[in-house]
Amino acid sequence: MAVLRVLHVAGPLTLTEVAARATVSRPTAEDAVADLLNRGLVRESAPYEGPRVVGRPARRYEFNADAGYALGIDVGAHKILAVVSDLGGDVRATFRTDVDPELAAPDRLAAMRAALRAVAAEAGVNLSDVRALGVGTSGIVDPTGKVTLSGHLPGWTGTHLPTELSGIVPGRVVVANDSNLAALGEHWRGVARGVDDVVYVLAGRRISAGILLGGRVHTGRHGAAGEIGIMRSMGWYDTARLLRDGHASSEELVNRLAAGVAATVLTIDPEVVIIGGGLSQAGDALIEPLRIKLADLCLYPVKVEASTLADRSVALGAIRLALDEVERELFDLG
Repeated sequence: MAVLRVLHVAGPLTLTEVAARATVSRPTAEDAVADLLNRGLVRESAPYEGPRVVGRPARRYEFNADAGYALGIDVGAHKILAVVSDLGGDVRATFRTDVDPELAAPDRLAAMRAALRAVAAEAGVNLSDVRALGVGTSGIVDPTGKVTLSGHLPGWTGTHLPTELSGIVPGRVVVANDSNLAALGEHWRGVARGVDDVVYVLAGRRISAGILLGGRVHTGRHGAAGEIGIMRSMGWYDTARLLRDGHASSEELVNRLAAGVAATVLTIDPEVVIIGGGLSQAGDALIEPLRIKLADLCLYPVKVEASTLADRSVALGAIRLALDEVERELFDLG
């Protein structure tokens, strides 16, 4: 609804301001705000602290960010990271647990459920108040949230995560590939803020890419966009193995990483390439040589940045995915 969208974006506002921004009459705005107050989605804000005016100051209203919560979880081979936020996106708590990479699928799912309960408890949030849960996972994910292919998590292929996690929260469970959600997290809270065309390279124990076009995750027809690492000729598969073994020189690493990045850049023509995962900790020692190499390989110079979100980019992207789902529901966006 228009009034709630206005207060979500621009509050606190007076009724007159709400009516003007929502392009409705003042009586309509008043009725809508009264209904939203009753539903707990809007609250009266603190008294205005500006210059004193003659007469009683007009009441001001704002979106109630405490009207519910969003959960986000990053499930990987070696860790599970859960985050909870209010509906305004303010993170209330984070919970991380390390897991065995050979953990069987049922045990990994149990660890996810435990992490979600733990992060909610740490934040003092009732799971019954969670309006949506976003999940980031390695592998290819179809539109229903089923992992159609995963080569990194044992027994994970075929897992339908919305079904497996449906009893945790009353809200919808939405699922996406972890690299894509990392790109979304960087767009929301990281170095890609204000940038709509993004390539995010998750470079650590494995290497994969996530893509944002027009500020939206680009998954492709089968959910496999960005899975360039599957092409052995690009060198990413072997690079990940060299990284795990600790046998890659810095020059070899840059050359191997640049081949796949350049192919993606030449296809997507992004505004920025973000290097995340464990390699982002190398900072300029990696980023600057990579910039130089890409300048030789690409038609135009491309901005390359290291992630500033450390290992939280996927979980924050999952929170953003969940919040997008909540907002579609609240604002009747279909």
